[in-house]
Amino acid sequence: MHSRLAICPRGLVPILALAAALAGCSAGEPTGPGSGGAAGVAPNARWSDPALWGGQLPAAGAAVTIPADKAVLLDVSPPPLASLTIEGALVFDDADLALTAGWIVVPGRLQIGTEARPYTHRAVVTLTGGGAGVGAMGDKVLGIMAGGTLDLHGEPRAGWARLAASAAAGATQLALDQTMPWRAGDKLVVASTDFDPRRDEEVQVASASGAVVTLAAPLLFDHYGVRQTVAGATVDERAEVGLLTRNITIRGDSAGSASGFGGHILVQAGATARVEGVELYLMGQKQLVARYPMHWHMAGDVTGQYFANSSVWRTFNRCVTVHGTSNARVEGNVCYDHVGHGYFLEDGAETGNRLIGNLGLGTRKPAAGEEILASDQTPATFWITNPDNTVRGNAAAGSAGVGFWYAFPLHPTGLSSGSPLLPRTTRLREFADNTAHSNIRAGLLVDNGPRPDGTTETAVYAPREDPASDSPAVMADFTRLTAWKHQQRAVWIRGDSLQLSDAVLADNAIGATFAATRTRVVRSVFIGETGNVGVPLPSGTPLRGFEYYDGTVGADQVTFANYTGTGAIPSSALGYFRSNAYPLSPANWAGQVTFVNATRLYLEDPHAGMDGDQAAVFVDRLGAVTGTPGRYVAVNIPFLSSAGCSYRSDWNAQVCPGPYARLSVTDEAGGAVGPLTLKRDDGTSVSLAGVPPDRRNAFMSVALSGRYALAYSTTPPTNVRIYLNETAADDWVRVAVPYPSASFTAIRDYEESRPLTAAASLAEVDASAGDRYWYDAGAKLLYLKLLTRAARDRATVQVRP
Repeated sequence: MHSRLAICPRGLVPILALAAALAGCSAGEPTGPGSGGAAGVAPNARWSDPALWGGQLPAAGAAVTIPADKAVLLDVSPPPLASLTIEGALVFDDADLALTAGWIVVPGRLQIGTEARPYTHRAVVTLTGGGAGVGAMGDKVLGIMAGGTLDLHGEPRAGWARLAASAAAGATQLALDQTMPWRAGDKLVVASTDFDPRRDEEVQVASASGAVVTLAAPLLFDHYGVRQTVAGATVDERAEVGLLTRNITIRGDSAGSASGFGGHILVQAGATARVEGVELYLMGQKQLVARYPMHWHMAGDVTGQYFANSSVWRTFNRCVTVHGTSNARVEGNVCYDHVGHGYFLEDGAETGNRLIGNLGLGTRKPAAGEEILASDQTPATFWITNPDNTVRGNAAAGSAGVGFWYAFPLHPTGLSSGSPLLPRTTRLREFADNTAHSNIRAGLLVDNGPRPDGTTETAVYAPREDPASDSPAVMADFTRLTAWKHQQRAVWIRGDSLQLSDAVLADNAIGATFAATRTRVVRSVFIGETGNVGVPLPSGTPLRGFEYYDGTVGADQVTFANYTGTGAIPSSALGYFRSNAYPLSPANWAGQVTFVNATRLYLEDPHAGMDGDQAAVFVDRLGAVTGTPGRYVAVNIPFLSSAGCSYRSDWNAQVCPGPYARLSVTDEAGGAVGPLTLKRDDGTSVSLAGVPPDRRNAFMSVALSGRYALAYSTTPPTNVRIYLNETAADDWVRVAVPYPSASFTAIRDYEESRPLTAAASLAEVDASAGDRYWYDAGAKLLYLKLLTRAARDRATVQVRP
């Protein structure tokens, strides 16, 4: 028999060069069985034919190579092999089969079913490892090399549904919102519907009839399953139920459970992977890079390739990794009980990928010291490092960290370093119709992008028409998010020109906080409490709908309902980010907002040393909050009060005529300006600590057309810049600044060639258009009038020796 197949003893397993064909035990030059395409390849030999193997079938521990001119039909289950190299093709027969090997590499084709004819029997591929591994691919690998094809097409079975009725602890039936093709023996996972993500559970089907599934054992936890209507909005907090069982299984061996050393699939550049209807179990290798259950590795454009309608569960390192790869389709999958980030776009160079209709839950932290990235200690079910991808219709249903984390690096990192892409200024392709719930941290986090060393940093997402230039902003719209049962907040967004639209945020400690500018929430509903009570947050936890922070940010066409909790800090629809030491905009705003059974707002007393708390102000543009358009709501401190203000005890806030702007002081030489005191002309003052950590900046909200004086606790800086921000033309304040001598230059609005002119008196400064100063030599005070000129939104004066 001229089979040109080779069998090697275990001790002679060939080592694979990543981009080359195997040497050693293979015989002959590869000629190839033909690509076969998505329809598959026709076998020309049978594994069970002894003649194919020179008269004896491969024995346990053999290293088998199928050369390029052979397409072998696997019609029997071989004994466990040391390794299998498929240079030609291996096609699974229509029978229940098991294939066990230390590792499998495919420069040719591995085929189990086709797109046109999915596999309907039971196939189990087990990766046991134990040898030297396969070069850079490592051990326990199913590796698809350049030119190779992985075609796995299991039985088409819908992967997940939601409950149609609540299921109590002890129940043995699940009523689903649709009839699913699930049957006796199938394993399912039922998501938590509580604040605790660990209240998910794995169950087994005893029988199924229509949309009702009977379980083999009672449920351990309550699972909510009812759609609610609150304030006219539909609130969907029903538990997801995911199918874990598939008729094709790729798995690590059971010995890997204790060590966390499972199998992994790696698809190289130039390879093809079409995977659907497959179960990946005991996969991934803890604490090792590039050892993930399903992994496109620096594969470039993979248009037409996919990982779909499959399950990945009980893994030791991630679920699905798209690394240096674009245009992959990851759709309809269930990812459960995994360590570290789950659906993982690795470097920031990944674009055009489609993550659609996936379910992820049971996202766990690695043990201390076993994380791949520092951020794995706050793991995200979906980790997205470039906005130019589609993320639609997914559910992040229980994480020890974050649901959806948009973690944009400044430049792509890792093996993609040197890419010209700029994720932090790239427009958002699509984030729509996603659900996040039962996550310890945020449901949607847009912030904290990775550095080259794998740690994260504050990341401002500011999409532009041209990411590489200072071109006009492009609004990034995160739309139709449903987020509920978050112990901290449902949404945290940091950036410029961002929008959260048509969202339903319910049963969260905090609905949304925007550390952003020119950012808004529109056409959305915030609900403090619904009928899904479950295990509550600790007693006395205040619920808050929308938090103002940074700015300018606002809410328009938004309904707030059921914020009625009482306590030391009452629940409220609106509020400010608590314990804030950083600058914020007094132009933060409320537009068309509606309150149903809700305390409209509550502003806590400022925390010591937190200047942002003291500066908390927002404008009620339409009067929907205060009853009077254009009124301002200010934190309850005397410095922000005036004769026109009224105090609302139920809000612990003042309603004032305003307008307010932000006055800032900066030492341009880098020294600390704080602590300092800012005093009004009536003697009312406020103490400012300065912005941490270096205190070289300090700020405060101030009423316009007012007169103020600075007093430093240390030596006054001689190179100081004063800003008046969030203003319109002709807005002004006058400021007295301590200055040690009359020898200085004062420059307005960065106009180096036009320094301010000395005035003959303070009255002349007051009457000026901001182009005069007056220096009181006896008091060593410099008087400046900061006046905003036409077509500007701020005024500045720098004073230097």
